[in-house]
Amino acid sequence: MATIAQSLPRASSALTWLREFLKEELAPYPGRAALVGRMTLAATLIVIVGMTFRIPYSWQGAVYALMVSRENTRSTLQSAATIFLVTGIGAAYLLASVWFVINIPLLHFLWVIATFFLAFYGVSVLTNYTAAVAFVNLTAVGIPLWDRRVPAETSVEDTLWLCLAVLVAVVITAAVELAFVRLRPGDEVVLPIGDRLSAVEDLMTCYAEGRTVDPGIEQRVMRLGTLGTSLLRRALRRAAYSPEYSVEMGGVVALVGRLVDLAATLPQLSIELSAIDQRRFGNLASAVRSIRDDLMGRRIPGPVRFDSNEESAPFVPLLGEMEHTVTLIPQAFADSGSSQPDLATTEDTGQ
Repeated sequence: MATIAQSLPRASSALTWLREFLKEELAPYPGRAALVGRMTLAATLIVIVGMTFRIPYSWQGAVYALMVSRENTRSTLQSAATIFLVTGIGAAYLLASVWFVINIPLLHFLWVIATFFLAFYGVSVLTNYTAAVAFVNLTAVGIPLWDRRVPAETSVEDTLWLCLAVLVAVVITAAVELAFVRLRPGDEVVLPIGDRLSAVEDLMTCYAEGRTVDPGIEQRVMRLGTLGTSLLRRALRRAAYSPEYSVEMGGVVALVGRLVDLAATLPQLSIELSAIDQRRFGNLASAVRSIRDDLMGRRIPGPVRFDSNEESAPFVPLLGEMEHTVTLIPQAFADSGSSQPDLATTEDTGQ
């Protein structure tokens, strides 16, 4: 009984760790619901097409729908093109190499060993992990097709059916991604910036109203701070913006990233807010909301000013730094008069 009693806390601790791990891994983040929706829709369409036209190995195509989908359109299309190319190369390798060993059992055995070694060696050395995994999947399913006691023509047909299932999956997944892009406003640079500003605004609103920060808002800000701006910078480099506008948006990305980092630090502090502090947080939330609305509306944000005569309590050391960061965001577009024709200033739109 003593042994059982001593083991209960360990089991409880393990369950607590598992619950927290699943909660952390399954927690929503900006864009996750859309990504899951695209993956689910693509996999469903692939299976429907496979069942309708009786395409063998449609289950393999559904798996590829999960491999191809990424969090932004450009990455998804690049992944689709990579898998499309690697599938063709893998099929050509299988059909060309097996022709030399199919009638010699010993050579066939050595061919299987060499092929699996090549596949898993590629996983360890290739920088493009998607390409390596696509080749592994094709060989792992294709090699057993040539170990059956059936005519060679049947094995060739099954190999080609396997390639067709993969290619259909790639095409459908890319088509679903492009369809979502047409239905979704914004782009892969402005939308993530808007998500970050929205999270900061929600946090500032909690402080402005003098209420306890909602755990969901705190987790969202912390997650965005951990995520950083590397993906945004990569998307900005790939975007078809003019050089001047790319530089300006690079400055906005850096400032918004710093603003998120400062906001993520606030919930970790013990803050006692005065009426002045709450008013300043309210003004900060309004300024962030205005900047976000302008960016999402493809307008140049207007200048932001805060009352510098109001001093916050020493318990809010980051408030002034956040205000300064917000005032710098519109200044990133100081010379944007002619760099991006589709952007209008706030004054031009009468707002």
